[in-house]
Amino acid sequence: MSSYLLMLQADADDQYITESALAAINPSVTIKYVDNSEEMEQTIALNGEPLLILVNDQGTLKERGRTLRQLKTNDSYAHIPVVLLGERSSADYVKECYRAGASTFITKPSSVEATQKKIQQFLSYWLEVAEH
Repeated sequence: MSSYLLMLQADADDQYITESALAAINPSVTIKYVDNSEEMEQTIALNGEPLLILVNDQGTLKERGRTLRQLKTNDSYAHIPVVLLGERSSADYVKECYRAGASTFITKPSSVEATQKKIQQFLSYWLEVAEH
């Protein structure tokens, strides 16, 4: 399996925070960034399966649901964990994300330091504890 993470729709701040957190845990794992599901499919076709797919929760639940369903209904990627990083986290919204196929939903804290710590924690789990 390839040693990279795939991150969908990350802005420059999210990219920096995620890269910093990952470097502190496992510098040998890289991150590839894509803007849409078409680029995501191309990246996977060229680079093999990522260890994890991170989806920055921008846009509507309908858009996120479409992306999640696309991943989870494709036999080639259905087994890849998908983590949603969001700024809103009502119980109903989180449940809808899980129903659409998210493996985990993480609410981003308001400070950069807290966000980086939270990202380190979940990356540590997915890269060091969970079986691939």
